[in-house]
Amino acid sequence: MKQKMAMLKQMAAVTEAQYLKEHAKIKPILDHEARLRGQLTKLEQQVQEAREQADGDIPMRALGADLVWQGWHLNTRRNLNMQLAQVTARKLMAMDRLRKTFGRKTAVSEMEKAEKLRLKTVRAKSLEEQLLGL
Repeated sequence: MKQKMAMLKQMAAVTEAQYLKEHAKIKPILDHEARLRGQLTKLEQQVQEAREQADGDIPMRALGADLVWQGWHLNTRRNLNMQLAQVTARKLMAMDRLRKTFGRKTAVSEMEKAEKLRLKTVRAKSLEEQLLGL
């Protein structure tokens, strides 16, 4: 009985460590995703400001700077969106691994709790039998 409980405690420690390892792997991915989303938001604000400015700036239009700006912002947006798609795919894979390790950790934890309860019940029954036998 004690050997089974020790094994469950060891399994619980291992599954907890695996879960924490997978959890730590996700943090940089989430940070990168947040950074890209922030850059996209900043780009959108810049585009909006540039549109407001370009509407009244005839010399800028005459030089074609508005077309150059539009080309630059479209390329930048496309690049950021591709990076975001790649990061999102990595995040989804990492989240799947995290869910699996969390499931294992939870299952082992439940097994450990059930074993503790079973041992407690056995001890209580044994003590009751000893007391009634006296």
